[in-house]
Amino acid sequence: MKQQHPASNARQRGVGTLVVTLTLMLSMSLIVFYLNRNVIFEQRTAANQIRSTEAMELAEGGMEWALGMLNTPREIDPACVPTSSGSSFRKRYLAPSGTTFTPLAGVTAGCKRSGGAWTCSCPTSGNASLGNASEPSFTVVFEALAGQSGAVQITSYGCTAQSAACQAGQTGSADASAMVRAVLKASPLLPGKPAGPITCGTSCAIGGSYNIVNNDVETNGVLVNAGTTITTSPGTSLTTIPGQPAANALVGSDKSLADLASADPTCSNSRMFNAYFGTTMDEFRTAPTTTVLSCSSASDCSNKLSTAYDQGKRAFYFTSDVQLSGNGTLGTVADPVVFVTPNALKVNGNWDLYGMVFSNSADYNNLGTGAANIHGAIVSCAAYSNNGNGTAAYDPNVLNNLNANNGTIVRVPGSWRDW
Repeated sequence: MKQQHPASNARQRGVGTLVVTLTLMLSMSLIVFYLNRNVIFEQRTAANQIRSTEAMELAEGGMEWALGMLNTPREIDPACVPTSSGSSFRKRYLAPSGTTFTPLAGVTAGCKRSGGAWTCSCPTSGNASLGNASEPSFTVVFEALAGQSGAVQITSYGCTAQSAACQAGQTGSADASAMVRAVLKASPLLPGKPAGPITCGTSCAIGGSYNIVNNDVETNGVLVNAGTTITTSPGTSLTTIPGQPAANALVGSDKSLADLASADPTCSNSRMFNAYFGTTMDEFRTAPTTTVLSCSSASDCSNKLSTAYDQGKRAFYFTSDVQLSGNGTLGTVADPVVFVTPNALKVNGNWDLYGMVFSNSADYNNLGTGAANIHGAIVSCAAYSNNGNGTAAYDPNVLNNLNANNGTIVRVPGSWRDW
């Protein structure tokens, strides 16, 4: 048998070793390239996920910002900053009237991150003006819903770094964008409206030269509704729907009112309040649309009320008696006020109040030195007495407008969509 030369064997072994080495090196290089490719892919995926999450958070933040602004009664300027001469965010963009909303179509509001703070824009026409800086931003727009006049659709757009406006059709240049949408409605401030201009849990005593008016057919022209007795002085004027005797419009011994009053004789459990407002007095007091005031005197109360009213506030809770002196007007038919107090309401002067007054005390007293005119309704948890001048006139439009203007705006369950 022929034998190979030792040198030849050595060369063959060397070549084999080199081939193996090169093969291993190539394999390792391929593995490294593959792993590096995966790392790059995962890094890009993680970065995209971060931007996408940031955009979604911006869109959701825009939704929450809009809800907060809608439930803030303060008047605002074009930069969304509180002012004493403007309109509230709700009035500007939803135009509430009665039980309906008429959203300002095609107008956007929003905010953009600027350094360490947010710059916002609340225009009355056109799009939000947020500058050209490439920073995170969001905008919101409101739309009407066919057949649902008491509801509106809100769409919030969120964008990461983008110089152009973050809104429909202009989100393409952002690192990432997202959109959320929901249907909004106002939770009624008065789920249960009073049946007449004056309602008393127990007795109603009308004295002085007072006018009581109700021409509303839906309420049958009821003038006074009491859980127990109703008494009127010779100077009381009663005006109800034509053809109905005034005596028939005085509805006393109402069992439903008597039951509410007897179940809560100290008015501490909000039974009567809940029957009309659908909530407790504590919940009303802490609602975002409510302004809490405490008065030390009639002049102090009048001044605080006037200041808050000029700021756009319309729902008030008084920790003290409500005392008014001097002359003035609070509210309108389209933009009424609501007064709630666990104490008394005392009016001494010439005042016109458009709205709803609820008192947990038995004392409403004009003192006869002026004329207090309430257009809407007065409700007392227990007894009610009046020996002054003025008018209590039932106005269903005032009460309807309280719901759209002062009810808390909430999302309709099941209407939330996000992209």
